[in-house]
Amino acid sequence: MIIDISVKIVNGGESVFLQKTIGAFLVTPGIFILILLLSAVFSRKGRWLFVLLATFLYVLSSYPAEFLFLRPLEEDLIVPDGLPQNGVIVILGGGVERNTKTGDSLSDSTLRRILTGFQVHRKTGLPILVTGGSLSGLEPEAIIMKEYLVSLGVPEKNVLVENRSRNTYENAFFTKNLIGDVPIVLVTDSIHMRRALYTFKKFFSEVVPYPAGCYFGTPEFVDFLPSATSFYLNSRAIYEWIGLVWYNLRGR
Repeated sequence: MIIDISVKIVNGGESVFLQKTIGAFLVTPGIFILILLLSAVFSRKGRWLFVLLATFLYVLSSYPAEFLFLRPLEEDLIVPDGLPQNGVIVILGGGVERNTKTGDSLSDSTLRRILTGFQVHRKTGLPILVTGGSLSGLEPEAIIMKEYLVSLGVPEKNVLVENRSRNTYENAFFTKNLIGDVPIVLVTDSIHMRRALYTFKKFFSEVVPYPAGCYFGTPEFVDFLPSATSFYLNSRAIYEWIGLVWYNLRGR
């Protein structure tokens, strides 16, 4: 009986492995990798180009690129044990989904930051500043963030708004103009934290980074399969590295 159960578990595990593997190559970006590999098989010319493109897309959409680009952004981050007894919690906006069926909605990244900042507020009682404008002249991101915080129970008087900034540098610049050089607890997600910390330290004497969750961890077999999630995270990580180089070149 025990042997029968063990065999079923093993067979079930193989079935799940096969299902996950096949499924990964039936949706994007895996299906594009499959098309490129099939093109390499049936093409007489440019075969190695198809293989090269398939390899590049696979790496960019799976664990190897996360190890190369995402891991270094997170490896030095820690959730601090102690927090300032005075100062301001600064939450950086991470995007808004405009004109959805429920109106303007905060992106998943922004919601993660908002909830993390809310938790810090509950621990410390510090006021919150939300920062983020609009590139299109629509309602500023920070206004929507404030409304969400108030709906969670944060008193409106405890939420400051900076609604002019359009990038990380302006987040820091306009925040400093609004509250002065006070200690801040900086809340953004782990991928963005290195660039945000680099920028805010140019304007504030004391900056405590408080990451809104991390993404890189010990891999499972599914992490070596191509996925849209991994492609998205790796694209963001590469964007952050480009941003860091750009800010350094411009002296920001």
